[in-house]
Amino acid sequence: MSLKRADQLGRAAARRAARHPGRLLMTGVFVLIILGTAGLLWPAAQGSAALHWVDALLLATSAVCTTGLSSVNVAEVLSPAGQFWLTLLVEVGALALLVLAFGFVGLGRQGAAARVGISAELGLGAGQSLRRLVQRVLGLSVGVQLVGLLLLLPDMVALEGWEQGSRYALMHAVMAFGNAGFGLWPDGVARLSALALLTLMALVIVGGLGFVTLDELGDHVRARRAGVRPPRLSTLSRVGLSATAVLLLFGWAGFALLEWNRPGTLGHFSWAERLLHAAFQPTVARSAGFATLDYGALAAPTLLLLMGLMFVGGNPGSTAGGIKTTTAAVLFAATRAVLRRQQDTELAGRRVSPVTLTRALTVVSLGLLSVVAGTFALMVTEGDRHRPVALAFEAVSAFTTAGLSVNLTPNLSSGGKLVLVVLMFLGRVGFLSLLLAFRPAQLSRVRRPEERDLVMG
Repeated sequence: MSLKRADQLGRAAARRAARHPGRLLMTGVFVLIILGTAGLLWPAAQGSAALHWVDALLLATSAVCTTGLSSVNVAEVLSPAGQFWLTLLVEVGALALLVLAFGFVGLGRQGAAARVGISAELGLGAGQSLRRLVQRVLGLSVGVQLVGLLLLLPDMVALEGWEQGSRYALMHAVMAFGNAGFGLWPDGVARLSALALLTLMALVIVGGLGFVTLDELGDHVRARRAGVRPPRLSTLSRVGLSATAVLLLFGWAGFALLEWNRPGTLGHFSWAERLLHAAFQPTVARSAGFATLDYGALAAPTLLLLMGLMFVGGNPGSTAGGIKTTTAAVLFAATRAVLRRQQDTELAGRRVSPVTLTRALTVVSLGLLSVVAGTFALMVTEGDRHRPVALAFEAVSAFTTAGLSVNLTPNLSSGGKLVLVVLMFLGRVGFLSLLLAFRPAQLSRVRRPEERDLVMG
């Protein structure tokens, strides 16, 4: 094949990819999962025990989808090479949206409509310069993880020695920013110091803010250093930051009230330690899988609180999962408008379009459908061996790529583990994006009369 012919085929493939960014994202995640599974099954990647292909598939899917669920002890089953491979999968999975955006920009010949569609599909907002965003946020992401690595290094070296401690510090920094909390110790990260736990919390929060928000916050910092007035944050960033703050404060207060005096969780800590652990659990519950407490000992109301936080997740275009904070904010604004008998739904000083509201309702509906279907499938595969609330928690954690578990994942059957694999894949690529990727847009030639008398509620 001539170079000219190869170039023509490459450009044709690029144009097809630009028309279907959701399809490309789905294919990319699928290929990464297959490659990740093959790498984990490589003999050099395995440690003291052989890894079954189902466990390898679950582990690779969890890494690529930045979840953190695992059916095996990563520190024992994987060799240092396998642990490095797992960390690389998390890093690639965490920045998959950004890498895709860079690939689209590199093509260089998309029309304006294709670029707008790509930006919307990747959650990058309108009017963003993709090339500028990718270059700056890639640098910021690496910088944040390096700072986290340096802050975690003293704790890890003191616990594991220089060689393994430095590797663990790197893994935890990458996994915290990527919102994929794989456990390397039997007690989670409970043995770490307060500074290390606060570092993990900060990395999880920053990773869940979203690439657009991080870029705009960087502009604010640079403008203040230059002594000029910083630019106004976009509606996406203002809504995302406000929703993040509300969810964090609500989660901290709710967790503390529900678990403050329970002997198996917060009850045996000092006041300062209770405040730290009560803040840590809801923070990582929104999309990371780290834990300092035994989630199997949590009260049922606490599990429901965490399931709600997991379902909402982080901001659009971030390493976090869930339906996203902006979706929850839009639905809250719509509910408020109905209760106030307002005709328009308003959010952050702007009117929400009917298209946006419909998309938000669709995302939530499909998310609830996925969780219910996943819970039902787990009930079928596991029978009566586990509590229904534990199976529901596992399904929500997998779909929202949160990675928390009530000590259930290792005890699931092979069928149950495959259910989690499907849920994590759906949660990462987005159920709505998956459906739209294979269904072309259909324009209605007839506009029906509006129905005003349909009773609701």
